[in-house]
Amino acid sequence: MSKVRDLSAGRQVLRDALRQLETRALRGRSRTEAAAEASRRLQGVRLPPLSPTTVGGWFEKGTPAKDFEILWSLVQVLLEWSGQPSADNLTGADRAEAVARWTHARELWKTRWEQARSALPTTTVPSAAAADRYLRAVRVADRKHPYPGVLDKCGLPELVDVYVRQQARTHASRHAPGFGGAMWMGSTAGPAVAAEDVFRAEGGITVLQGPAGGGKSTLLRTYRAHSADRWLSTKAGTAVPVLVNASALTGRDPLPAALAKAATAELTQFGLLDDLTTDFFRRSPTSGAPWRVLVDGLDEIADAETRRAVLQMLTHTATTEPTLYKFVVATRPLAEQELDILGPHVQSFELLPFSASSLFAYATKWFRNLNDPRRHAELFMDGLKRSNLDVLAHTPLMASMLCQLYAADPAHPLPDGRTGAYQSFVELIYEQNSHKSIKSTHDAAIHRLRDRHQIPRDNQAAEQAAQQVRNHLPELIDHLAYERNKGSTAPAVEVLASHLHVNRPQKLKEHLWISFLGDLLRPTGLLTQGSDDFNFRHHTLLEYHAARHATRNTQARAQLLHDLIASSNRPGNGGWKPPALGSSYLGFLLDGLLAQHDDITAQTIQYLEEITLHGGEGASFFLAGQVHLRTALPPDDIAALLIRLSEDTTLWTRVQAARALLWVDGHRLDGAARLTALADDPTLDDHSRIVAAGALAGVDSYREDGAARLTALADDATLIFDFRLEAVRSLARVEGFRDDAAARLAAFADTPNVIGYRVQGAEALAGIEGYRDDGVARLTALADDATLGASSRACAAKGLARVDGYREEAAIRLTSIADDPTLDDEARVEVGSTLAGMDGCREDGVARLVSLSEDAALDDRARVQAAWALIKVDEYRAEGAARLIDLAEDATLDDQARAWAARCIALQGC
Repeated sequence: MSKVRDLSAGRQVLRDALRQLETRALRGRSRTEAAAEASRRLQGVRLPPLSPTTVGGWFEKGTPAKDFEILWSLVQVLLEWSGQPSADNLTGADRAEAVARWTHARELWKTRWEQARSALPTTTVPSAAAADRYLRAVRVADRKHPYPGVLDKCGLPELVDVYVRQQARTHASRHAPGFGGAMWMGSTAGPAVAAEDVFRAEGGITVLQGPAGGGKSTLLRTYRAHSADRWLSTKAGTAVPVLVNASALTGRDPLPAALAKAATAELTQFGLLDDLTTDFFRRSPTSGAPWRVLVDGLDEIADAETRRAVLQMLTHTATTEPTLYKFVVATRPLAEQELDILGPHVQSFELLPFSASSLFAYATKWFRNLNDPRRHAELFMDGLKRSNLDVLAHTPLMASMLCQLYAADPAHPLPDGRTGAYQSFVELIYEQNSHKSIKSTHDAAIHRLRDRHQIPRDNQAAEQAAQQVRNHLPELIDHLAYERNKGSTAPAVEVLASHLHVNRPQKLKEHLWISFLGDLLRPTGLLTQGSDDFNFRHHTLLEYHAARHATRNTQARAQLLHDLIASSNRPGNGGWKPPALGSSYLGFLLDGLLAQHDDITAQTIQYLEEITLHGGEGASFFLAGQVHLRTALPPDDIAALLIRLSEDTTLWTRVQAARALLWVDGHRLDGAARLTALADDPTLDDHSRIVAAGALAGVDSYREDGAARLTALADDATLIFDFRLEAVRSLARVEGFRDDAAARLAAFADTPNVIGYRVQGAEALAGIEGYRDDGVARLTALADDATLGASSRACAAKGLARVDGYREEAAIRLTSIADDPTLDDEARVEVGSTLAGMDGCREDGVARLVSLSEDAALDDRARVQAAWALIKVDEYRAEGAARLIDLAEDATLDDQARAWAARCIALQGC
């Protein structure tokens, strides 16, 4: 585990990377055989063969080859032997994926080779001046609010002026292969934590999921801004942020080149004077700190295979360069199997919507320029209820749009429904941009184009064509959005130029016509212009315009409905699933289908009835999601469908349907009645009863009824403890019942003889506002209680480690407990794993895991568990994989432990 301290940093990296690769590749083969195969390939390109001394220098001292191609020949062999397929034997998409992977691998190894050739370690990092220039531009960029704005005339607020912190929770976890079956790696959903915890998660990749407009981009930018401030003021931090849209990673550029292009394109307008280079992102931004790559908008890549290729590239990079890159990937919820490629050890967070108090604080900040902002915030909240947008407004994008609509005219009622809000917002963009003289700007562009021609006939043809384009500009923008939503990456002006209404006169030069189209798009306020193209200000704005195009007339609506029906798999074929369009876009499409109250509207309602009657759980999720989005579904018809679903005892989504009833106009009481019945239903599973009671408590006139049921469930000693704890946590979120919940958590924490209850109760207590100190005091007392066994004290110390701000105290206790000879084998591994995931304790934890995995006196499954824990520590993934391989092949272990090790290997792709 020790490192040779007299080597330069670059040589250490090259040596260690070669050793890790060799461990994976040489399964029954030797280094000599690999060198011989590499020499054979070198002869084919007329390069000298490898000598044992040369190869030994690479592996022992990281001595760089004189020519990268010589080193690469051996690396290629080892990569192929470790399971990376050659592109030569593949075709189609598999070949393209393999080519991209080999290109990326070559770039990474060339970077290592170049770093090893550098005589001084200081040459492995960019100059401080270059990093400072980059961070200063970042700080300026992130003052700008990421959502579209219409208040430019009176001053669109900076992000810091209106930002309100959100919360997140760990997303539903995956299974890891367990001893004799499956082993849970956590609960289905963790307690709410600060959203900033996303950036503190251990591991090379963290996933941030959230709905459309849920605040993902805002969170990434806020973190980037705070990190830039911290680095510029203190020259210290955990990682240097770089933001990139996922679409920028879909090309053939290796990651450093893609980052350089994306960051330069974004930051040039914010004072960046020089292009950022590939080399800048090839090396650590500052000594000891990695790049934290913030990948936004993965879901905006239309093609699932392309998304998969991006995730594969990130996974490979995080594995091979764990000290150089850490990733946070933001996306709308994707199908679970799409994220499986990241592995079960990758932590996933779900970004939660604003609470009522957070939304009120957010609105107050937006109305800071109005007289009495607090009063306006109160009126705004009342207006949300009248417009039935109160639920949807808890997502930051919709909150931002509605705040701007209110601020523009406080006396005007808020629009009804999501599409109505977007329509009003787009109209307001045009109105508020009137001070920019859009008409005059367009007139000037037409005149410039016309005056390019001296012949009257050509002059008149140019003007007529230009006027035709301007007259149809709204439809052209809709068409552009539609094409982009289908996956088109062509420049915006080229997409417009191919439209029926955009006919370039024969005598008009193409470059002048393209320039004119850009002049029309630029001042609309709907799009932003980057270095080389126009883009919609937000993906949901694109979806709104795309849906307008898809439902632009009767013929288009009829075709759309036909396509939706055709693309929906029928019940009985694996269960009904909605078309693969994303719930947000599908909501806009349904609004367009239902808007005219004609035969197509009637057919659409019939389609919804059919899928509800036969679609089961898929239909329940689909309808509940659309009701939550405030899609303009006919209230009485949809209420009847939801009631039917909520009463279907064959569905586990009954509560989902009943809760959606609360949001259907005129059917809140129906929803409350169904939730009451479900919360009281003893045949329903306990989790569903808790969810029903919690939803009931969220209805103003039913708050006490819901809280009473949650209290009863929390106090029910016949329930398993996890459900009782879930009921208390739900009770803590009910206004006016926080103290009741805290009292029950304190009682759990003080329960004698049941350490699991005590630790979970104390940890949950520490997470309730106003009771943090009480929870921490109990966890600390348990960890220090000499009358408890070592395993119990370790459990308490681990709970303390999960409380933000108390990791150092927890680490001291864990280190002490780890050496207690009475600690059982499984707990010993868990302590080592916890220490390995904590700053300042990683080396100690890793050393313990290595020792445990090699200890023949240990229980066999504990040894496998130690190797599995080691594999989740980025820098030691290869070492953990090597130990799993050894354990799987160790004939002295029992068969079940060896089988478990083999499953772990398969899961990791080792």
